[in-house]
Amino acid sequence: MQAEFRNIQLHVRSQRFENWEHFVRETPEYSIGIEVIDDVPGHVGHRVHFDHHKGVIREATMSAAMQTYIAVRQGRLMERWLRRQCPVHVYIWNADQDVCLSVFVLEYHWLLERTQGAPLLRWIVQYNNKIDVCGGLYPVKLDELVQNHFTWVFEPYRLQRRLGKSLDDAGIVTQTVRAVCDRLEALLEGHAGVTPISIEPEILYASPYDFVIVDEKGDPASRLVLASQGHTNLISLICRRPTGRYTYSVIRGSPYDDDIFQVDRLTAAFQAAEDRRDIKIWGGSNLAAGSDSELGSSLHWTRLRDIAEAIVREAYLKVYPEPVVPVCG
Repeated sequence: MQAEFRNIQLHVRSQRFENWEHFVRETPEYSIGIEVIDDVPGHVGHRVHFDHHKGVIREATMSAAMQTYIAVRQGRLMERWLRRQCPVHVYIWNADQDVCLSVFVLEYHWLLERTQGAPLLRWIVQYNNKIDVCGGLYPVKLDELVQNHFTWVFEPYRLQRRLGKSLDDAGIVTQTVRAVCDRLEALLEGHAGVTPISIEPEILYASPYDFVIVDEKGDPASRLVLASQGHTNLISLICRRPTGRYTYSVIRGSPYDDDIFQVDRLTAAFQAAEDRRDIKIWGGSNLAAGSDSELGSSLHWTRLRDIAEAIVREAYLKVYPEPVVPVCG
């Protein structure tokens, strides 16, 4: 396995670019950003941003890896750009599953440029797309993810995720991306391992208004376990940081829930309760949001519980002022 990337030059940012103008100003021509700009996805000249968080309808937007896959296989992005710039500059901020998979597609672009492509890679990109678009709460057969090596491929990210985000983590982020790419290469060569899903997320609070607060215990597979148990809306404690702060996610499992679990209202209320109101700590899209991965939230999960319960209860009672009677059986 190669120790370095050949077709891309990976840059790990300590902070996201503020907007497209910032990205264009600070990067050379033929640069690719992956979930690294606090702005919409798309392309401007010879710069591209693959993302599905800011300014999008989450359930109608492909994951960053699927966007990358289409750009490389159908758009021949790397084939075209490598004629002008080698290596191509790629900017990332973290090493989650979507980012790692996007990096692999860019580095190993020739696999997709063949007529047959790479069926195993196509499968894992498609599965990741469903899971990532749904913020991890996509109902799947857990045994299928294990037997098809999905959990094994992304195990390095699972181990790194427990550390949270910090200013000086460029080395560990790069190592994690490289380790996942090595495992993807091994998968395509027929040498993949198996990593069982053993995590048992702890439900800290179950609301009568159809949401739960859970401790993921640092494992992204926790959400798959929760989805298999029928949970749809959650406030998730990802990790407790050494600083005493917390990293959270807020996931709405469906946009068809009568607008009861309102992510934007929840994050706005959490932001107003933070100790640092001068800094934007909470943000995200219509289905998935969370606290800043680097700074973290000052709020204990019981504080989130009290805030969320009042907001969700109010929305629930507007829709269901009386017990719900099914229209049909």
